[in-house]
Amino acid sequence: MAGPKVDSVAIILPVVNERANLENLLPELEDYTVYVVDDGSTDGTQQICTLWGNVHLVERHRRMGLVSAILEGFKRLPLTCKYAVVMDSDFSHNPSYIPDLLRSAMDKQADLVVGSRYVPGGKNGDAVTRRIISLGGNIAFRSTFSARVKDATSGFRVYSAQAMEFLLDSNLEEPISPSYAGQIDIMRRLIGSGFRVYEHPIKFVKRSQGKSKLKFDDIQSFASLIFRKGNIGRYVIVGLSGILVNFLILTLLYGYMGFPASPLAVEASVVSNFVLNDRFTFRKRATKTSSTFLFRLARFNLFSLLGLGVNSVVFYGLYSEMLKSGFATKGSIVGIGIADFVGIVCAFLVTYLSSTFYVWRESEK
Repeated sequence: MAGPKVDSVAIILPVVNERANLENLLPELEDYTVYVVDDGSTDGTQQICTLWGNVHLVERHRRMGLVSAILEGFKRLPLTCKYAVVMDSDFSHNPSYIPDLLRSAMDKQADLVVGSRYVPGGKNGDAVTRRIISLGGNIAFRSTFSARVKDATSGFRVYSAQAMEFLLDSNLEEPISPSYAGQIDIMRRLIGSGFRVYEHPIKFVKRSQGKSKLKFDDIQSFASLIFRKGNIGRYVIVGLSGILVNFLILTLLYGYMGFPASPLAVEASVVSNFVLNDRFTFRKRATKTSSTFLFRLARFNLFSLLGLGVNSVVFYGLYSEMLKSGFATKGSIVGIGIADFVGIVCAFLVTYLSSTFYVWRESEK
């Protein structure tokens, strides 16, 4: 199938101090209409843009956030624009992929095509630290929003006119996060509203010039969005209720049964957590899984037991190392507290991820 007409496509480049990169990139984009959304560059970025007749410069004079710049670009597009390509200007997003991404949007009738590093044929060639952040962010997205998109944090995207209109709708539930976290916020909203999302493989390379715009505040915003809007916040609440159930059962039965009351209290809390998660945390996924209620309960029990094992192993292993290194003394409240906290966090991650990807796993159909 032939690709879309170039005059129905626009390229949006959010930039801050990208003069050196734009000098090399803009010649590669001379067949497209390009919108450079500049957040207060001081390196002459604006002057480079004026040298190209196909480039529209949108100056905002101060940093207002990556996704804010993308949405500003959407607002400037003419009604004849059917697709917008959003990409970085540092060649980590190779412009040679643009025709393939656009063709995928047409062939798959997709509202969002993501240049993906994590589907077959894709590759992430970024620095190790950024790769770890990327993988962690995508695992968090997939688990907390019950989505199958493997590269939700990729900034190399093609949006349809329908998707852009939806994202600019003033009646949205709340404003889209203007920062880096807005990338997954956009993905969450489009998937949740039934828009078609497709991933096309790309090979992502480390930027050759300039510095990354990712800040610690962006990571904080990302974590906040994950906790507020996804499954993980509800999972934590259910887990806390399980602690209360355990305490109440143990208190009621220990005077009559002694030690056997402890495993009964643990199992009561596990069952309570399962029922609440099935009806509250993963309610939508429970209706889409092919497994029965009892099968899910059995699996949840198994992974809860695994979590207890992980907690114990991490606690005793870390506490022993702290004693050997002299960081803590035997019986130290601080040492015990730190080791126990780390053990609880590790156990939580095991049970949460296993619950997401195995217990309440949606049917492939």
